Amino acid sequence: MAMNAACIRMGAIRLCLAMMLGLLVVSGYVVTPILFAKADSSMQAGMLAGHIFHMVNIGVLFLAVAVASFWMRSHAAGRLNWVLLLLIVLLISINEFGISPLIQSIKDSVGAIDALAKDDPQRMQFGMYHGISAVCHLLASLMAALLVALGGSLCKNNAKPDGQND
Repeated sequence: MAMNAACIRMGAIRLCLAMMLGLLVVSGYVVTPILFAKADSSMQAGMLAGHIFHMVNIGVLFLAVAVASFWMRSHAAGRLNWVLLLLIVLLISINEFGISPLIQSIKDSVGAIDALAKDDPQRMQFGMYHGISAVCHLLASLMAALLVALGGSLCKNNAKPDGQND
């Protein structure tokens, strides 16, 4: 079976997309719930989760650049793939460079969010930003899953007419 450059490139695209999905899903829906269940305090869990999400966001952005560069080289991606990738980049960028600094600013000014009264404006603002961040993360995860399911694009099969491969 001969490997051509297009098939190798397609494999690299699929690997990058799968890694993006894995980073998003594992951080948001496996690691973070465990942190909040097992950490000594929600403040400690939140601090650790913030560091994890920062690394995940940067990783996803780098992987998105890799996917885009492979797509540009191969002209293999359709419009839907590009739209989904750009939306993932937009959502992750909003989280990383917009919402996360706002959340950190609130935490820096008040300390432990749990110590604030339920109707405290800063706690409510923190909850709002946290909710927006969670929705952005969920949407990015769903779009990454869709990109993985779409497979990037198809690699032409070099099979012989009788179904026998070299």
